[in-house]
Amino acid sequence: MSAVLLRLAVRLHPAPYRAEMGEELEDAALAASAGRGRAAHLGEAASLAAHGLRLRAGLGAESARGAALAGLVPLALALSIAGDLAFRILQADMFRRVLNWDQMEQAFGIYQALAGVALAALALIALLAGRVAAARGLGTAAAAATAWSGAVAVSHALAHQGSVPWLLAGTAGPLLACALLWVAPLHLTPRPSDRTAWSVATAALLALVVLNKVPGSNVWGVTDLAMLLAAGLAAPRSRPAAWAGLVALLPLYPIAAFQLSQQTGLVFTTRIEAGIVLACVAAVLAFCTRGRTTPRFGHRAPGGDGPHADPNDGPLPS
Repeated sequence: MSAVLLRLAVRLHPAPYRAEMGEELEDAALAASAGRGRAAHLGEAASLAAHGLRLRAGLGAESARGAALAGLVPLALALSIAGDLAFRILQADMFRRVLNWDQMEQAFGIYQALAGVALAALALIALLAGRVAAARGLGTAAAAATAWSGAVAVSHALAHQGSVPWLLAGTAGPLLACALLWVAPLHLTPRPSDRTAWSVATAALLALVVLNKVPGSNVWGVTDLAMLLAAGLAAPRSRPAAWAGLVALLPLYPIAAFQLSQQTGLVFTTRIEAGIVLACVAAVLAFCTRGRTTPRFGHRAPGGDGPHADPNDGPLPS
């Protein structure tokens, strides 16, 4: 059975790659899982299948997109944990006066949800420690717990005319974050540095405080930041960082989008217009300053003798 699964996983690779490396991949996976039980065989098959799908999507470790995505996964997972925990705190605050914990479990699957948060936090710790296989296993368990919680909540909402879209939006973010653990080529890229680990922890704590304590920030904090990051796409120098931020925020988009869709009235319109104007101003500024570091044609570059002077002696081109 394990050989069949591995053979199917190998078939998910692009045909030229499969023709050249297929047998080696299958033999290496069999050797790595030998004598380790069914779970190890399934894990190797899943990793091999994910590798093939990444190659088909152009997200291999040797590609810039794949390497960038691998570097963003810890931050995206940290933001997902903060957003999910803030969502569960919001649920508790909204219903604690009318529901006890057992009723919260029946209505929202709160215990499974909190188990999903805890497992995702353990997955993040494992990932920062360089334990990719453990991180993916814990992330898969976190996704299963979150999906279980979502199924309980949705079934209860359907029976009692509750808000199914709200519950689905709250569940989608953590599932996206856990999926990124398999989408990114984590095995083939360097483990996060200590500096990255501290940055991720700081971002998670800051996001939890902002999303949970600042009124309305669970909508506008994500929306404003996404619009400002989108403005950064206007300039080549800021474009990589802007894309990185937009991808890292991916787990927070579903619940923010749902809550944004529920906003109406003049205050909402004014708030949206103000955010769009701010983003447009930021985009114009980014676009206008993109060429300031490049000497204009026909002008003497600092430290040079003319328009063809060595660029290493003056400002770097953008």
